[in-house]
Amino acid sequence: MRNKQSIIFVTIPLSEIKKFILIDIVAGWVFYFAIKFPFHSLIAASAGSMFGPILIRQSMKLVQNRAKF
Repeated sequence: MRNKQSIIFVTIPLSEIKKFILIDIVAGWVFYFAIKFPFHSLIAASAGSMFGPILIRQSMKLVQNRAKF
């Protein structure tokens, strides 16, 4: 018997790629420099660049959920 292997194709919409680039890369960069220059703290700037995009995504979900009701 032959072993039948299945192939799975995953498609990612271009809008999701654009959203990723805008929120995670650009917004993370903006949060980093917005915190780095006034406070001169590498640790705070790194934390801000990590948590800033997370807060943006959570607020977007909150707004979408409010719009459904």
